[in-house]
Amino acid sequence: MKYYELIILVICLIMGISTVSAGNVNSSDDFVSDYGSEILSDDVITDEIGDIEYSSNQTIDISDSECCSFVIQENDGQTVYAFRQDSPLNGYGVKINSQDWYDRNVIKQEIDTPDSYFFHSIITEDGWVIGQGGSQYDEDSRAIERIAGTIVSNNDISPNYLEQVRNILYGYNYGHFFIKAPDGSYGIAFFDRYFTGTLYPGQYMIIPNYFKYYDKGNYMDYSQNPVDAIIRICSYDYSGLNRRNLYTYEYKVFDTPNGVFNGVNVYVTNDNGHNVGLDTSKIVTHFYYEGSYYPASSVPENPGKLYVGTHLFENTATGMMIDLVENINNVIINEESSVTYMIKLLNNEHVVVFNLGNGVDFVRASTSHGFSSYDANEHILYWHLPAVNEIKEITIIFKPKTLGNQNIHTYVQDKAEENDFNYYVTEYGAYISADNVTKYVGGNQRLNVYLNDKFDHPLVGENVDILINGQWYSRTVSNNGYASLAINLGPGQYDVVVFYDGQMGNNQSMAKVVVKPNVFAEDIVKYFKNDTQFYATFLDANGKLLKNTNVLFNINGVFYTRTTDDEGIAKLNINLQPGNYIITSINSATGDQIGNTITVKTVIVENNDIVKYYKNDTQYTIKVLDGQGKPSSGKNVTFNINGVFYTRTTDDEGIAKLNINLIPGDYIITVNYNGQYACNDIMVLETLVTQDLSMNYRDGSKFKVFVLDKQGRPLKGENVIFNINGVFYNRTTDENGMAALSINLISGIYIITSCWDDYSVANTIKIS
Repeated sequence: MKYYELIILVICLIMGISTVSAGNVNSSDDFVSDYGSEILSDDVITDEIGDIEYSSNQTIDISDSECCSFVIQENDGQTVYAFRQDSPLNGYGVKINSQDWYDRNVIKQEIDTPDSYFFHSIITEDGWVIGQGGSQYDEDSRAIERIAGTIVSNNDISPNYLEQVRNILYGYNYGHFFIKAPDGSYGIAFFDRYFTGTLYPGQYMIIPNYFKYYDKGNYMDYSQNPVDAIIRICSYDYSGLNRRNLYTYEYKVFDTPNGVFNGVNVYVTNDNGHNVGLDTSKIVTHFYYEGSYYPASSVPENPGKLYVGTHLFENTATGMMIDLVENINNVIINEESSVTYMIKLLNNEHVVVFNLGNGVDFVRASTSHGFSSYDANEHILYWHLPAVNEIKEITIIFKPKTLGNQNIHTYVQDKAEENDFNYYVTEYGAYISADNVTKYVGGNQRLNVYLNDKFDHPLVGENVDILINGQWYSRTVSNNGYASLAINLGPGQYDVVVFYDGQMGNNQSMAKVVVKPNVFAEDIVKYFKNDTQFYATFLDANGKLLKNTNVLFNINGVFYTRTTDDEGIAKLNINLQPGNYIITSINSATGDQIGNTITVKTVIVENNDIVKYYKNDTQYTIKVLDGQGKPSSGKNVTFNINGVFYTRTTDDEGIAKLNINLIPGDYIITVNYNGQYACNDIMVLETLVTQDLSMNYRDGSKFKVFVLDKQGRPLKGENVIFNINGVFYNRTTDENGMAALSINLISGIYIITSCWDDYSVANTIKIS
């Protein structure tokens, strides 16, 4: 496939969405909402995309903006990440160094320039991966890096942070930012949008400088080896034109003689573009790894790769050699239960020891590697493992014989790491309950659900179901002895049903949640521009007055920011034209809002359309009211009719009058009093009624006019003057108000003017 330069015009869209919520990436969804049909969450990462696009008339040459990030998620937080350096610029490689960064040891990749700063990639010792591409050098690149450091430090992939990055990228009209936690939760920002999601084990993702090339998939479609897979994925990505080096970082666990540590294998490839119809092998560049220089000639072409080195994060051991894969927290006495362990990366033959304890009968064990033996006297199971460089598992089936807390103690012989699996043995039966909750909107009070056995001992690790406001939620009883659900419902009272139906029994219970509002306001009715204004009272999430805080009002589609006083009150002056309006008062501290109706009554009344005959006594009148709805005298009113402005003053009854002496026709009259406008139609009817005449030469036709009085009745005996072809004729109206003129002119087209009582009308006579 051949690439041409693309000119991209960014089309504007006004912000709509809603942003996508994300929060503590180690927590599950625990946020209840009735604002819309969706469940919004501070604790869940979603794959929903929130587009927030702004207008721009910039044009971008994609060949100058092609850098791309690639990532693969593997089990247990292991990650393969790669960054492709795409640029038509010559001479710039990258520097790859380990350093301390936000209280962590990291591997950082940055551009090798003498006087500019731009970081490409950061991989932290605890498994966070960060990447950025574009042209946001120096302070903008450092600003993005600071935002990334805050996300990692707070363990919080928040849309607020992503929006800050998006705002930086927007100034460049392209670019990308990517950040991923060890568990696969991620955030991405482009110049025109940002979103969050979860990358699951086995998935890959492509993050270029434009969202249109963003993609996801299964990396095993390319290779079983994730490093080889990411190199091939890059080679088939179409987003880059000037493709240079691909730097690949394999973050995983390493078993060393000194212990088990997280670390990174570093590889470099020349992505030559061959798989997308390009040949960019001549623009491969040099790089530095931990200060050592690697010339461009040392970099092999895709799909080859140069192993550069391994950086071990040796500050702390991972503690991940032995791990529980599948376990249970609660078991029933004298019934079989099972637990599954996995072991990782043993360079040498080892024995894993499981001390089951005295109150347990061993049933059997199944292994995926090596073999097991059991010492019945000591209640110890031995797992004999040859050297292995991949994850292997063992499942132990046992039968507890003693009530209460029990433990399986596990360790690897000749290794310092140990593991304890604690579980609770009880009799069948479970009892569920929940506390009633009373809170204000935005308060941090939560619904707590308790699940205990017959001995009133919490059944930690069991899942409970919660039904509230028509929505189901599943939560797990934590080590603190209860399951918890955040409440983000609007004001009201809600019935809650809590259920448990699991291995320990089944039970249900009821509770109530009362959510109090923290915005209060009343509807208002006011006359236009009187002193009546709109007030709202605001409370904080604890029900206390919200003082000296900015709040929002939305009326007629416009937002206004106002500050509350010491009594929590904010005021909005209402100067709208007469009509009915909905005003929404928004508590910016809690998110609560309330809608009210504002009715603005007119102060211009008794204004009506009029139909009158020319110059009769019918005039146009209006009445003006004051702010209390009473007639207002001595007020100037402006009339605009036929493009001419007139000022009149109201009388003692608040009435202003305008005489209408316009020639017959249709008019619109506009009234302006104190900024309020009113409009009416005025129709002036003819008192001299005529129409054009078409005739044949000397066929006896007459041109006729009808004369009407000011009430539209025929007038007899009125003199009408006709002017045709420069000759004047006088005729008198009959009892029907008609005057007629015989037409004996030769063939042609003539203009005839009829005059009566200072009013004249012109018509056309056509003679064939």
